[in-house]
Amino acid sequence: MSILANEMERVVEPGPEYRSGEPVRVYVRKRERRYLIHDAGRAVELAGKGNGWLAIAEAAVGELDLNVNRAGVVFVPAVEGGADRDWLVGRVAAASQAVFSDLLGAADL
Repeated sequence: MSILANEMERVVEPGPEYRSGEPVRVYVRKRERRYLIHDAGRAVELAGKGNGWLAIAEAAVGELDLNVNRAGVVFVPAVEGGADRDWLVGRVAAASQAVFSDLLGAADL
C-alpha cells in the first residue's frame, strides 16, 4: 500500500474488516500539500447512531489521537512531508474498526 504524492484521491483497504465480508476502506484525498484521510463515516453507518454514539466514537478515536465529526466520519488531516501517510491510513482503519466495535458493544447493553 503506497500512496503517491501526485494522486488526488485514492481508496485503500488496509486489511481490517468491520465484519466478515465488509472491509474497512480508508479514503485519501490530496489538495495541494494537504491530505484528508478518512473512513467516509462507514463505521458509524454500519453500527448505527444510538444514544450517546458521538461520545463513544470520540473516546474510541481519542485513544489513537484521531478525530470524529458529528456526521460520524473518522478522520485525520495531514500535510505533505509530515507523518507517513501509509501509517496514518492504518491508524484511521484501526480507529474506524474500534468505533464500529465500541458502538455495537454499547448497543448490546
